Amino acid sequence: MAQHSAVAAGRLEVGQLVVAGPSAGPSGVLTLAAPMGLRHPGRPIRGRVGLLGELLRHCTGDADGRLHVLHGLSGSGKTTLALEVVHEFQAQFGVTFGHCVWWIDARQCALFEGGLRAVARRLGISEDLVEAEGVLDVLWHRLSQMPWPWLLVVDGVEDPALLDGPGRVTAGTGWVRPHSCAHGLVLVTTCDGMAELWGSGAVLHPVLPLAEGDAARVLLDHAGPRAGTWSGAVRLARRLGGLPLALRMAGVYLAEVNGMPDSFREADMPAEFDVFVGALERSADADLHPAQVIAETWQLALGLLERRGFRHARILLELLSAFADTPVPYSRVLRTSLLNTQPGFEGIDGAALWRTLRALAALSLIDFCPGQGIEDAQSQSSQETACVRVHPLIRDLSRSERHLAVVAALLGQACRVQEAGKPEETDAWPVWSMLAPHGLELVEQEAALAGMPDGIQVAAAQAGEMAARYLQARGLSRQAGAVFEIVVLWRTRLLGPLNEETLTAQHNLAATLHDTGDLVRAEATYRRAWQGHCNERGPDFPHGLTARHELGRVLNDMGRLQEAEEHLTEVLRARQRLQGEDHGHTLSARHERARVLHSLGRWEEAGEEYRKVLQIRTRALGQGHSRTLTVRHNLACLAQDEGRLESALQRLRSVHDARTQLLGPTHPQTLATAYRLGCTLRDLGDSAQAQQLLQQVHEELSSTLGSGHAHVLRAQQALHSLGSAAD
Repeated sequence: MAQHSAVAAGRLEVGQLVVAGPSAGPSGVLTLAAPMGLRHPGRPIRGRVGLLGELLRHCTGDADGRLHVLHGLSGSGKTTLALEVVHEFQAQFGVTFGHCVWWIDARQCALFEGGLRAVARRLGISEDLVEAEGVLDVLWHRLSQMPWPWLLVVDGVEDPALLDGPGRVTAGTGWVRPHSCAHGLVLVTTCDGMAELWGSGAVLHPVLPLAEGDAARVLLDHAGPRAGTWSGAVRLARRLGGLPLALRMAGVYLAEVNGMPDSFREADMPAEFDVFVGALERSADADLHPAQVIAETWQLALGLLERRGFRHARILLELLSAFADTPVPYSRVLRTSLLNTQPGFEGIDGAALWRTLRALAALSLIDFCPGQGIEDAQSQSSQETACVRVHPLIRDLSRSERHLAVVAALLGQACRVQEAGKPEETDAWPVWSMLAPHGLELVEQEAALAGMPDGIQVAAAQAGEMAARYLQARGLSRQAGAVFEIVVLWRTRLLGPLNEETLTAQHNLAATLHDTGDLVRAEATYRRAWQGHCNERGPDFPHGLTARHELGRVLNDMGRLQEAEEHLTEVLRARQRLQGEDHGHTLSARHERARVLHSLGRWEEAGEEYRKVLQIRTRALGQGHSRTLTVRHNLACLAQDEGRLESALQRLRSVHDARTQLLGPTHPQTLATAYRLGCTLRDLGDSAQAQQLLQQVHEELSSTLGSGHAHVLRAQQALHSLGSAAD
C-alpha cells in the first residue's frame, strides 16, 4: 500500500481550496500540439494538392463554418494530409499563430473531452465554466468571434457518436459543431464517411487511394532509382491499390534491400518493383483487400528482419500492438528484466531491444515520436519523452490477446509511484500523460483479463486506478469515477471487500462523487472506506484517517456542521499525536476544521486555527503560495464577517493583488476575493470602487457561468444593494 500514500497527500491538499471547486490544473497537462514528428518533410505530398488548397482556403477569410471531414480507409493518408494542413497553416501565418492550432487525438475516448476543455482554457474561458456542461456553447461562441485564423483538428474518430457529447453532432450541438468565423477550420479525420452520421453541417472529403501516377511517384520517393523503372513502379502501385501506407512500406522495404551488400542479399528478397509484384501475386488470394495487401507487405518486412538476425522483431511488434492505440513510452514500459521471463523474449537485453526497435522503425512498421502527452519537454531528456507508435492498421493486424498479460505486468510495474511519481503531483503529469491511456485500456480489457492469473489482474487494476487518479487530478472526475467503479468491483472479486487496495479504490471513487456533487453517495462511500479500515486495522490507520477527513469535508458541504466538526476534530487530534503539528496532513485537518467553525459562527476559535495554519504555511511555502493565499483569504473573510472592515479591506486587497498576479484576474479564486473586496468597499461607503469591482465580477461570471448560477446571483444581489443604498 505504500504506493497509495499519494491518495492522502493529493486529496487533503485539494481540500484546502475553500473558495473554488476542484481544479483541472494547468492547461499544459494535455498537449494540443500537432504530432509533427510523424510528418515526413523530405517526402512531398502526392495527389492531394487540390484538396490541401481547398482546406487552407477556409483559414484565409473564406470559411463556410462547417465541419470538414476527411474520410477513407485506414492507411489512406488522412492524418498525413491533416499534418500537411497544419504545416502549411503555420508556414503561411508564422509562429505568431502557433497557439491557434489545436490537435486532439480522438482515439483516446477518455481524454477526448479533456482536449476540448483544454482548448477552452487556451481561449481564456474560466476554470469553473471549463468543467461545467455549458462550456460548449461558450467555447463555440468564442471560436466564432476569433479575430485571427485558427485550426482545430480532431484526428482518428472511430465512431462519430463520440462527438455528440451532451447533444448531437448531426444537429450541430455536439462537442464539435459549425461556427460563424470567416477564417476558422474544423478538420476531422475518420474511416466513417456515412453522410447521415455527420449531418448537413459537415462537408465530407473522401481521401481515396492515389491514382496510379501519384502512387508510382510515392514508391519512387521511398524506394529510390535502384528499385526499377517507371513502368514497374506503376505496376506495383496498381497492385498495392494506391494505398499510401502500403506504398510507403513497400518503398522503404525496397530501399532497405537495395542498400544491402549483394553478398548479404538472399535470392528470394524482392529488390525491384516487378519482383515485388511477383511476390504479392504468389498469395493465395489474387485480389487482396487493402488490409491484406498491408499484411503481405508487413510479412515481407518482418521476414527481412528475421533473416538479418532480429529474432525478436515479430513478437515485439505484436507486443507493442497490444498496448493502447497511442504512443508507447518504450523506455518506461519495456523492461528487459521482466520481458526475459516471457516466452519468445528469452535472451533479450537492452541493446537487442533498442536495435530491434530501430529496425522496425527503419522499415516503417513503427514510428518514433515524442510523447504526445507532453506539452513542454524541455526539462525531460530525449529518452524520457520518446515513444513509438504502431500505425492503427498494422496494430490491428498484429494485435493478439495472448500478449495482454505481458502488457498488464509491464504497466503494473511502470505505473508504480516509485517509478512514475504520484499522479496528483504536477511534476509527474508529463509521465502520466503518456502512461494513463495504456492503464485505461487495461480497464477496457477487464473481460479479456478475467481468465488470467490473479496477479496479472491485480497489476492491471493497479495500472487502471493510477490512470484514473491522473484523470481526477486533471479535473476529469466523471471519467475517473467510471474507472474507479470498475476497479472497486474488480478488486472486491479478487481481493475481498476489506482489502486495503479495495478500500483505497472506494476512497478514490468517493472523491470523484464529491467533486461531481453527488454528496449522498460520496458520504456513504467514504463512510464504508473509513469503517472498513477501522474495523480491520484500527482507528489510527493512516488511510482510515484520510477517509474520515474527507467524510468531514462532505458533511460540511452538506450543511451537517456538527457532525463535520466531530469527525474533523478527531482526525486533527490523531494527526497531531501521530505526525506532529507541522505535518501537511495535520495542517489540512486544522484548516478544514477551522472552516466548519467559521460556518458555525464560532469566529474566535476559527481565527485562532486559521492563524496557526497560516504561520506554518508561510514559513514553509511563503506568503505568495496558493495554499497560503487560501488561508489568508479565509482570514480576511472572517474579519469581514466580524465587522472589522478596515482590517478586512487591507487583507482582501493584498490577497486580490497576489491572486491576480499568480492566477490571473478572471480565475475563480481571484473573482471570489474580488467579490468579497467589493462587498467590503460597499460596506465602508466607497460605492464607486465597489460598483466597478462588483460589476466586473458580475460580468465575468455571467459570461462564463450563465445568469442563473448562484455566484452570479450573489454578485447581482450585491450590485442591487449598492443601488438600494444610493436611494
